[in-house]
Amino acid sequence: MNSLKLAGIAVRNLLRNSRRTLITVLVSSAGFAALAIVAGYMDFTFFGLQEMTICRGFTSSGGTGHIQIFRKEALQKEEHYPLEYGIADSEKLQQAVKLNKSVIATMPRIEFNGLISNGEKSISFLGTGVDPKKETELIHYWNALEKLSSRKLMDDSVYKKLETTSSNGVLLGEGMAKAMNAHVGSSLMLMGTTVDGAVNAVDVTVAGVVRSSMKSIDRYYLVTSLETAQSLMQTGKVSKIVVVLDKTSNTDIVRPLVFAKINASGNNPEFSVIAWDQLAEYYHSIRDAYRIIFSFIGIIVVVIVFLSTTNTMLMATMERVREIGTMKAIGISNLWISFLFLYEGFFIGLMSICGGMALKIIFSSIINNSGFKMPPPPGMSSSYLLKIFFAADFLPWISLLILFSTTCSGLLTLFKIRKLSIVNSLTHV
Repeated sequence: MNSLKLAGIAVRNLLRNSRRTLITVLVSSAGFAALAIVAGYMDFTFFGLQEMTICRGFTSSGGTGHIQIFRKEALQKEEHYPLEYGIADSEKLQQAVKLNKSVIATMPRIEFNGLISNGEKSISFLGTGVDPKKETELIHYWNALEKLSSRKLMDDSVYKKLETTSSNGVLLGEGMAKAMNAHVGSSLMLMGTTVDGAVNAVDVTVAGVVRSSMKSIDRYYLVTSLETAQSLMQTGKVSKIVVVLDKTSNTDIVRPLVFAKINASGNNPEFSVIAWDQLAEYYHSIRDAYRIIFSFIGIIVVVIVFLSTTNTMLMATMERVREIGTMKAIGISNLWISFLFLYEGFFIGLMSICGGMALKIIFSSIINNSGFKMPPPPGMSSSYLLKIFFAADFLPWISLLILFSTTCSGLLTLFKIRKLSIVNSLTHV
């Protein structure tokens, strides 16, 4: 007896019980398709969160971009006054970074806070000073993403309004605008601390009302121009420089090149260059939670497939007791007989993978073209269209998992086969 003969016998046994084989293959195929669809949804979710973090962010300071540049001390020490460790000559730094071909935009930003008042009421804000013209590059990057064809396109008109507002324009979150009873054109006052520790105030005009990506920060969200923020704080420094690349996958390649470019040779670099994923706490918390959920679903599906295939193998063993006794009588060992059932489980796994792939493609196509909307993730304010990615990186692992499950289900028959004696097997009815 050799492996090729056993494989041929295993195929004939599966065809002999075609109805039972078909049912088992359908169950296993459904398990493969379920895992593949979940993996496709997981891939879509992680990619969407990744790009949303880069383009819009989940904090009051906006999208992280692909890379952020800080003064080294800003990450290591506590500032005694605003922008103590800010970047002074940001234009020179931006010109150096732009020399890299993968860089499509650099954006200086100032992070500051203070009070905003309408004359009758004052509330605190978390503000960001930006260059409106450069900030639109992040929106253009998002709108050009091909992998998220079903996404909601971002509108850059609010930044254009901020750029064209003559008297210190500001963008307010919906929650803040409602709390201040403000609308487009309303006059407000920003009060904050200068870099010298003095209190300063600037009159501003509401250029637009926007919906922040996070409900928790919508009431404190404020964006203004770089000039207005610098005027309020009486400084020419910026907090950081945000760098936008042509592709997220280039981040790990470009980051060390930018670091080497902006830091003079030596053991004491002046600037730190941080990748987006080191700044994305919300992204990592959601990703970890989803991984636990998806792993739990995967375990359940694999157990169902294993039990279904095991049931098929044990039924086949009981129906073929006399056949097993005959093989033992002509000198075939228990090990080779067990291999026969392992081959059957292996071929069921192969057929399940093919069937599961077909089911996955069909149902993914239906879902992607159905226009289903998912509710907002925890803490967010907007829903999104459901999409299933192909998830090519996950498919080999899912295939191995299904194949391993169906093949190993034949191992349980080994215990049953060993208990069968030749005499009892041949006389079994």
